[in-house]
Amino acid sequence: MKDWGEPRFRARQIYEGLYKHGFDSFDSFTTLSKALRKKLAENFVIRRLRQVDSISSEKDGTRKFLWALGDAYKIESVIIYEGRRTTFCISSQVGCPLDCKFCATGKMGLLRNLTPGEITEQVFRMAEIIGSRPTNIVYMGMGEPMLNYEAVIAAARVLGDVDGFGLAPRRITISTSGIIPGIYRFADEGQPFSLAVSLNSVDDEVRKKIMPVSKKYPIEKLLQAARYYTEKSGRLITFEYVLLDKFNSTQQDARKLVRLTHSLKSKINVIPCNSDEELYRPPSEEKIAVFRESVNDRSRRITLRKRKGWEIQAACGQLYAENERRKKKPKN
Repeated sequence: MKDWGEPRFRARQIYEGLYKHGFDSFDSFTTLSKALRKKLAENFVIRRLRQVDSISSEKDGTRKFLWALGDAYKIESVIIYEGRRTTFCISSQVGCPLDCKFCATGKMGLLRNLTPGEITEQVFRMAEIIGSRPTNIVYMGMGEPMLNYEAVIAAARVLGDVDGFGLAPRRITISTSGIIPGIYRFADEGQPFSLAVSLNSVDDEVRKKIMPVSKKYPIEKLLQAARYYTEKSGRLITFEYVLLDKFNSTQQDARKLVRLTHSLKSKINVIPCNSDEELYRPPSEEKIAVFRESVNDRSRRITLRKRKGWEIQAACGQLYAENERRKKKPKN
């Protein structure tokens, strides 16, 4: 604005219009002159995501969206309803470089990082579609947030700014599969957002099989980083534990999970896997019940989450993969 000969406060007006009021056209910025609105429209775009596909669950209301970016790459976002909670699950990268075996996104590899604008736009688009705001935002969509740290934090600051989107920062959760330097940086910077770690096994050899990132960042060092975060921030850390029938769902796994995390200021979300691959199927209901009893007998911090959007394959990368399969299928 200064370079254009405009007063500095114009930048604040534009910022609030974009993020506090959610304007999607420069014509809506009535506090700006027509000449300035025209110049902005000639030099910038506000929205770039194009909805390619969507699917909704008749069972629990989960809604999943596939968006095309300005360069035609595609990403996913999900709306999850649970009681009074409306959670927006958003992506931070196109694809993911970590190759977690039970996650469809890992099969894409990393295509590129998302910009802060592409991250925040997912939230605005979904809020417009359902006509209401989320109660929570989680960076648990496509990508590893800690490998796109600058853009992820920039977007989270907008989403958690009282003059921006205005969601309480503690209701914005940054998730990581275990990128230890990112956890230390997050702690040292005193970020106000919540932190979650996808643990998924308490055995290094098992974790290496399902999450190759553990080869570089083993569980012992990961738990040290988690402890550093909780002591530095004074806040809880959340451990996400995806139940896989053939890898991590025995009573022994449950007991070791409690033993390794009991001294940490933490809570644990246990979630049956949403994969459609035979090797990474979730346990039976009976086995899940035994696992739940084993952990709940020993810790009140552990919660068994229901699978959301199971029948619509709402897990990471599944709608993208289905869309790609349809594109390649020969037409009769």
